[in-house]
Amino acid sequence: MFGRDPVAWSLFIATCLGGCGPAPDVEARSETALESQARPLTEGAPLTAHDASCLRLVDQNTWTSSVANMADVGPALGLPALLGDLNRAGPVLTASTHPPATGYKGGFRWNDGDMATTDWIPQALTAGVSGDTNVAIVSWHYAPSSPDKGVRLSVADISNMSGSTVNYRHVLLVRPTGAGQFTTVNEHGGGLAWFGNYLYMADTSDGLRVFDLTQLRQVDTSTTCETQVGKVGSVWCAYGYKYVLPQVSAYTVPSAIASPCRPKFSFLGKDTRGGTSAVLSGEYCNSGDAQCPYDGSTPGLGGRLYRWPLNTSTNRLVAVSGAVVPERAWIMNEPNVQGVAPLMTSTATTSYWLSSTRYGGALFKVSTSASRKAYLSGSSQWARMPEGMHATGSGTNLWTVTEGVSGVTNPATGGRVVFFVDQAAVD
Repeated sequence: MFGRDPVAWSLFIATCLGGCGPAPDVEARSETALESQARPLTEGAPLTAHDASCLRLVDQNTWTSSVANMADVGPALGLPALLGDLNRAGPVLTASTHPPATGYKGGFRWNDGDMATTDWIPQALTAGVSGDTNVAIVSWHYAPSSPDKGVRLSVADISNMSGSTVNYRHVLLVRPTGAGQFTTVNEHGGGLAWFGNYLYMADTSDGLRVFDLTQLRQVDTSTTCETQVGKVGSVWCAYGYKYVLPQVSAYTVPSAIASPCRPKFSFLGKDTRGGTSAVLSGEYCNSGDAQCPYDGSTPGLGGRLYRWPLNTSTNRLVAVSGAVVPERAWIMNEPNVQGVAPLMTSTATTSYWLSSTRYGGALFKVSTSASRKAYLSGSSQWARMPEGMHATGSGTNLWTVTEGVSGVTNPATGGRVVFFVDQAAVD
């Protein structure tokens, strides 16, 4: 499993002695079944316990150096400064403009330009509170390859969803490369999870990137900067965006860990249930070009879901000697999963909502003890092309962002939206 890597082997032994693996309330499987994953899977079956003892993340520990590298760019700004400078307005959805969704309560669409652009595609969603402001953060992936502008965020004030508009602003994600230097973050941006000052983002191939919301920087917005990134002469540019959010560290899978142990990090979620909060990560799999055949015989259903333990005092992952191991893991038995949120109406950490683009769009309620419950867009039970999700800690609302159906700008029939439903209605 670990070859001749003594560090990995010692970590494996320590993990086993510490009891990593399926928790007592997770349906156990035999060691043979866990190792081989050879048993055919069934779509919609309960979450299946998965042995993830071969996997770990390593803290790149650039927390201090990354912040130091951004010092010359300008003073660090927090979210309150950004929330006081929101420059776009998205109409709040009405009875005639919102998509079908079981338990629908409210939502908004983007402005006309953001609804129609083909350059930027919405991907992930997370939410939280800054002072007395309720905030949603949505990631967008840049579709063109040259130049690759990477990932931008939309930071939206969702405090008053009974008004006529939701104000928001785009921010470009950047990665410091040296003193006073930065570049774009060339990732898909498929997952977000917000804990304290830290915003976790999925790095599809390698793990998790971390951004510090207290380290926002204002940069130049002159015409010259519209096509430049980083330091240009005496100013700093971000393709015309006024604000940048820098990466401060990352948790990565060591290169020695290969497939099938090495997963994809397609989407993320935030889970505050139980005794230990966790960053959730999962894999997008389908029956076509991303089959994830870890089960050995069932293309598209072998995507795995992981819980990465979080230290709530520091809002960093729980690491031992720099390594983080998953608290538990499951095979999802679901295809085309794009997002995850914990079932906050339950204190058990074995039940989740999964957002899927299967059937044109679906919400799956899944657990370790029961087959899924599905809400399908084809039955007018859910929106089309759903992506990231966030469940409020109060157990009240379940938020979702949609990617949008290509060429459709009407929010009622597949255009891009951010909406929320009553958690109890889809429980």
